[in-house]
Amino acid sequence: MKTTITEPQSWKRILTIDIPDQEVGKAFDEKIKTYKRSLKLPGFRPGKVPDNIIKQRYGESIRGEVVEDLIQSSFKDACKENSIVPVSAPRVVDMKSPEGKPLVVTIECEIDPQIDITGYKKLKVKPSPKKIKDNDVDETLEQMRERFATFIDAGRPAKKGDYVRLEYIKVTVDGEERKDITSPTHPVEVGTDSGLKEFHKGIIGHVAGDTVEIAVKFPKDYAEGNVAGKTGEFSVKITSVQEKVLPEINKEFLDKLGDIPDEAALREKIREDLEREETSRAKEEAHNKAVDSLIKENHFEVPPARVDQFIDYMHQEAMRYQRQGTPAPDRAEIAERYREMAINSIKRQRIIDDVADKEQIKVTQEEVDAEIQRIASMYQQDFDTVKQAFRKNGTTIRIRSDIRERKTLDFLIGEYVPDSQKE
Repeated sequence: MKTTITEPQSWKRILTIDIPDQEVGKAFDEKIKTYKRSLKLPGFRPGKVPDNIIKQRYGESIRGEVVEDLIQSSFKDACKENSIVPVSAPRVVDMKSPEGKPLVVTIECEIDPQIDITGYKKLKVKPSPKKIKDNDVDETLEQMRERFATFIDAGRPAKKGDYVRLEYIKVTVDGEERKDITSPTHPVEVGTDSGLKEFHKGIIGHVAGDTVEIAVKFPKDYAEGNVAGKTGEFSVKITSVQEKVLPEINKEFLDKLGDIPDEAALREKIREDLEREETSRAKEEAHNKAVDSLIKENHFEVPPARVDQFIDYMHQEAMRYQRQGTPAPDRAEIAERYREMAINSIKRQRIIDDVADKEQIKVTQEEVDAEIQRIASMYQQDFDTVKQAFRKNGTTIRIRSDIRERKTLDFLIGEYVPDSQKE
């Protein structure tokens, strides 16, 4: 077998493979023997059909199988011999297989082009966390009180900020009654920016038991696509009007949050949590700036197959989370919207892998076990049981990859020193 390789683009390889006629003939004869052992024809015992009859009746299709098998095996061998790792399915662009002459096939495939990332040791990117202020603590404390809010009957007409339960008596859209639009299962907060201001305005001033007629104009970008841009008329019965009551910061409230003695301790814990979150946010921001800088300074191409794979994934996710009643996501639109993201994401991963390889950034088993222990503790599961499950389903490989990526990103912003550089 003789292979000629051309590189029209950094991400494309064209392999022209020349397979001698003797090899084709040998494979053909072996295939005949295989057929002969199982072929049944009237007048012949199993395994006794003459070769010439098999060739006469099935020779063309058998040769087609032989050629297909040889193309697959030869391409695989040629890639191995020439250190080619395809990232796309091979595509036969030309083939010549006349009987008595060599089989010559030309195959295209895509690869990840070799890269050599430079400049990563000169980056001056550092995390810059913002200082947590008292009003940040106040805002978070208020959000915590919101989570434990209770609701009581208002005993008055509804106003902005109240929560009302509704029952749709009748709904029409562009004059047509719609019975597929069901009543809200949860209380509606009056006055929220839901895009239906007329609806909320129509509820204000009414009490439980009232039936209200409300006309609305659905925005063109309304989430429910089948009514977007249309006119709706609602006949709505208000079944309850409630107001939200926030809990006082007392012992009962603190006990719900854990072992916290007083409000001062709660505020200190909130501050520590916010500072930790801000440190993490600033670190991630620095990671992104470092990688973006390296993408800008190091030009390399991304194979189209990688981009298509990324877009296929995004399309599958969009299909998975498609809201009922909305049009199916269009792959072409997703491709247009996410192509640049796909290219940058792929470049990001390649840069991280290249830097990690050059700097010999490795992950220890202790680090992997520590992450598994953290996950096991989070879900209150036995460590050994979780570890065994992760080994079977491949999660351990992902954990190791994630830790290596995190250490590499920390290296780029000066917060990690590889073992190979330690004295």
